Amino acid sequence: MEPTFGLATLAMLGSALAHAIMTLLTKKANDKLVFRGLTQGFLAVLILPWLLFQPLPPWEVWRFLLAGAVVIWAFNMLLVAAFNEGEMNLAYPVMRGAAPALAAIAAFVFLHETVSLGQMAGLGVATAALIGFAWPERDGRPKLKLMLLALAAASMTASYTVIDAAGVRTSGQLFIYLGWFFVLSGVTILPTAILRRGRRFLSIARQETRPALMCMGFNLTTYGLALYAYANAPVAPMAALRELSIVLGAILAALVLKEPFGARRTLLAICLAAGLVLLQVM
Repeated sequence: MEPTFGLATLAMLGSALAHAIMTLLTKKANDKLVFRGLTQGFLAVLILPWLLFQPLPPWEVWRFLLAGAVVIWAFNMLLVAAFNEGEMNLAYPVMRGAAPALAAIAAFVFLHETVSLGQMAGLGVATAALIGFAWPERDGRPKLKLMLLALAAASMTASYTVIDAAGVRTSGQLFIYLGWFFVLSGVTILPTAILRRGRRFLSIARQETRPALMCMGFNLTTYGLALYAYANAPVAPMAALRELSIVLGAILAALVLKEPFGARRTLLAICLAAGLVLLQVM
């Protein structure tokens, strides 16, 4: 194995772990809406000064950025609702796992990308695992609302993935596009949190500031390590490795949040990750 490929592999594994930890911090937050607003707001404040010294994207790019901003706002609201509704190791695998599958379908329909037989097989395995997560538990606990919220969040992720793919291709400036994406994410969700919480916002924000700053760090880490890996190794195996965040997130939820994570959910998480690997590398 070449040293560069080895470092890229470690970077992508770090990216997967950082994404899982970032999600765990969101689930642990007492007020998930304020926490999410602060996290995205801090990112916007950090990135905006650099963006002001970069050339502004043309209107052709702003169309994608503004459309993506609406979709990422909807994703944030659905993420908060899903995590308020139920367990992370049910919601997170569905949100994380359904998005690439839906994005592959959307890219096939709207961007006219081809889908190989191997990718279709991966899509089938991932879909079967998602159905398994939605299947009723033995104790009969209702989870339909949680699954619907998680699937809706995944559909938003798939939507902004396709929108941003088209936007980056139009822009040709990856980092500038990503910078404005983060800024617009902050200026949509943070005002929503302020309006929803009203006079209570500042007192809640004081409690959530430190974990939100930590989450911002993991947010930057997961994207930074992923970009490093993509720049120094073939994209397909690196993208497949990032899907390990599904398994890592479920394990963290079991260890830290003490959520149930039996053999059934373990097998489903592994099958889901395997299906997404096939979707990425075939």
